[in-house]
Amino acid sequence: MDKISLGCKTLDELLGGGVETGIITNFYGTAGSGKTNISIQCAVSCLKTGKKAIYIDAEGGFSIERFIQMHGKKDLERLILSEPKTFWDQERMIGDLQKELENDKDIGLIIVDSIVALYRLELHKEKIQEVNRLLSKQFALLSKLARENKIPVIVTNQVYVDFDTDELELVGRDIPKYFSKCLVFLEKTGNNRRKATLKKHRSRPEALSAEFDIRNEGLFDAGRKFGIF
Repeated sequence: MDKISLGCKTLDELLGGGVETGIITNFYGTAGSGKTNISIQCAVSCLKTGKKAIYIDAEGGFSIERFIQMHGKKDLERLILSEPKTFWDQERMIGDLQKELENDKDIGLIIVDSIVALYRLELHKEKIQEVNRLLSKQFALLSKLARENKIPVIVTNQVYVDFDTDELELVGRDIPKYFSKCLVFLEKTGNNRRKATLKKHRSRPEALSAEFDIRNEGLFDAGRKFGIF
């Protein structure tokens, strides 16, 4: 597969045709900004090609009912769903991905939603250096797997307000920024409407934005033209 479609014309155009293979694409934003909906939509797009998708649900946000709303019950058997309960579970699951990809050539996508949810819980336990080392290790392995297997890797990222700058910052700060070759900021602009803004891309200009709607059936063009807003 060349790219994974987001099932929404404006979002695909924003990314130059969809989510790239061979790299980590990071969708980040506050709660309710659409991160999990985008993750599920990408999984659906992968399954439609006949490939399998690995979905590591570290935040407990994946819903079978939501998947069925968007795609029906078909293809569920090709969705490989894992639910780590601790950051150490997540470390083990990501570490096992290399063997899974070697044993199953039909895997076409890896999703980790959210890669920092369990990491964040460990930061107050005076293990900052250790958990940062493990987060870097996980990102490095995901980047390697994307590149060597020529598949897309999608992660979602939580954010927080930096008290010094009063701006939103990615949880994990420089770690996700370094390893994610595509960064997309998501924000809620209405009841069902969201806005996606490119913050980093290998071939597209930064600050390009697109609006989209989240409906029961999935992601839809919000009716606004693609461009810089």
